[in-house]
Formats: sequence, structure tokens, C-alpha cells
Amino acid sequence: MNFSINSKRLRIRQFEPDDVEDFVSFMVDPDSTQFLAFEEAQKNRKGATELLFTTIDSYASATPFMAYAIEERTSGKFAGFCGLTPREEGEVEIMYAIMPNFRSKGYAAEAASRLAQYAVDQLGYRRVIAPISPNHVVSKAVAAKAGFDDHGLRKSLQSSEKIHLYVYEKKDS
Repeated sequence: MNFSINSKRLRIRQFEPDDVEDFVSFMVDPDSTQFLAFEEAQKNRKGATELLFTTIDSYASATPFMAYAIEERTSGKFAGFCGLTPREEGEVEIMYAIMPNFRSKGYAAEAASRLAQYAVDQLGYRRVIAPISPNHVVSKAVAAKAGFDDHGLRKSLQSSEKIHLYVYEKKDS
């Protein structure tokens, strides 16, 4: 299956082997990954390359990763990546990251909004959550612009730290 969804300016698609250099350049940049939940071993060239190819290989498996590249529709250039991770029943966690040279264009909000819509409308999730570090001001603004509601500070399920929990729920028509 070849996954792809479009928004006005972006295409969210499966990763391809040609994405490796862009993906690695993002993953080895400490400023880009400081708020993302990747293991330290994935933040170097070898680990990032392995992560990308493990993700690509998963697409042909019975349990494919829901991790995707984001590209500009007009140029076809790699602009970032996003993904969904199932949590409790009916709930999925979203992740989004934009390459430094594509930031401040509204791409993160556009991708997050489109992927959240896909998760509730096509995949049947009740809600999409975005746990965000209180210090990550930009990501909180992105989540709000993408239609997520701030449910306030909560204890993180992954650590003892507090996070802002942003939630996107299917809107009743």
C-alpha cells in the first residue's frame, strides 16, 4: 500500500530511501530534536539511518509504522516528517517536525491538522493527543493553530515531567 494524503501545500507520504540525507540532517541537529522523544542512539547518522530504513521496511509488514515524510507539493522537497502512535483504545498520539529551512511557513500546523483529520475521519480514532513540553512555545502554538485544544498541564506517561496535553477530537457535524 502506498500511503499519501494531501493538504493545500503539502503531501504526507511514506518515507523513501531517497529521504535518508534530509532525515539524517534533521536527526543529528540537537536544536531540531531537543523536544522530540527519540532515543540518543537515533540522533546520530547510523541510528537515524537505521530508524528510517526500519520504518520503510515496516510498511510491508502486518504492523506498519505510521511515520511519514512531509514534502512540499510544488517543489517535491522534503519539508519534515510526522506520525501517529496508537495509545489507549480510540486514542492516537501525533508527532510533527519541520526541517529548519521550511519553518515559519505554517507547514507544521497544516500537516498536523491534516494528519489529525485523517486519524479521526479515516482511521476511526476518537481523539488525537499531542503531549508538548511546557517550554516548547512554538509546538504549542502549532497545535492550537491545527485545531487542538489545550487540556492544561499533566504528568507525562513517559516520565515524571509535566507536559501540556493538546487534544484534537472529531467535530460533530
